[in-house]
Amino acid sequence: MDTRVYTAACPDYNRERIEREVKKIFDSFGGAEAMLKLGRRVLIKPNLLMARRPEGATTTHPELVRAVSELFCSLGAEVVIADSPGGPYNEPLLETVYKSSGMSLAAKETGARLNRDLTHQKVVFSGETRREFPILTPIVKSDIIINIAKMKTHVVTYFTGAVKNNFGAIPGLSKARTHSQLPGRQEFSRMLVDLCRCVSPTLSMIDGVVGMDGKGPSGGRARKAGVLIASRNPFAADLAAMHIAGLKPELCPTHEYAVHLGLVPDRYSLLEIMGEPVLPLEEPFIPAVRGTRSIPPINWLPPKLRFPIQRVLLPFPRITGRCVGCGACARACPGHALQVTDGKAVLERSKCIQCYCCHELCPIRAIDLK
Repeated sequence: MDTRVYTAACPDYNRERIEREVKKIFDSFGGAEAMLKLGRRVLIKPNLLMARRPEGATTTHPELVRAVSELFCSLGAEVVIADSPGGPYNEPLLETVYKSSGMSLAAKETGARLNRDLTHQKVVFSGETRREFPILTPIVKSDIIINIAKMKTHVVTYFTGAVKNNFGAIPGLSKARTHSQLPGRQEFSRMLVDLCRCVSPTLSMIDGVVGMDGKGPSGGRARKAGVLIASRNPFAADLAAMHIAGLKPELCPTHEYAVHLGLVPDRYSLLEIMGEPVLPLEEPFIPAVRGTRSIPPINWLPPKLRFPIQRVLLPFPRITGRCVGCGACARACPGHALQVTDGKAVLERSKCIQCYCCHELCPIRAIDLK
């Protein structure tokens, strides 16, 4: 188990500062040159959940992606920036997300290439459960994967960082199918842990300069945390991030399962902190929504017993008056519980699996969880 985590205070996205910190991060783990001994095909995997501008704190900031791209391109590597946003996976959507998030400019300035390969390959992972994942082809073909996540709260998994960022390795609506096949929070989170181990990023970084708390991963508030975090162990990176954010790792089901598998210590004090120690925020991150956190006493109950309890304790999505009937929620819903009627989205509760994809992918934040 690798417990090394690099942390550094970083108050803003000043280009020179970000470049310095990125160089320090890679030097702490042996240097980018040493990584290239694995091969020269480098894939950068940011969080590109949806078409949002960088200041919205929904996506990985382009200055961080730019700095990593520049570092590897300067060494002669072939660098590709790739992710599968929420919703359909097609070229028009990708182009919109690349432009809005600042990735188009980051690639243009550094010589990196934006992925437009829409194919995937089936990859088998054998852990406690045998799984078959559809993984984006450029990820499968890469020699080095630099996983650059965003520091955010999450309505299903409590926290989203380095581990859950790998969910973007699954193309488009296949992610919605995964939600429908694994409607339980624990089952879904265990799948995320296995997926992260399957993708096996070479280095994981978390953009916590400005993160998101409250109704994350897309409907919360931009929240300055002023930190960059990196580790070869994505589970350790998440543990450090939750500690700094003032969140409770024991409420995060991906962390809970990783501890069970012996992939990460159960507490921050057992990590080996490199760089400069960063103290927890004086004002902790606000969790996504009351009632959507992990519920420890029932975590390990059989699904047949746990699901009915969780349906009572967890909130259902609520369509607010801001809804314009665009249909993004209906297209994202794996349970087909939403439809647009008379220009407004309507939820059929009996079909809702409480995955909150609708809340996550609503472009105007018209879906609440209360």
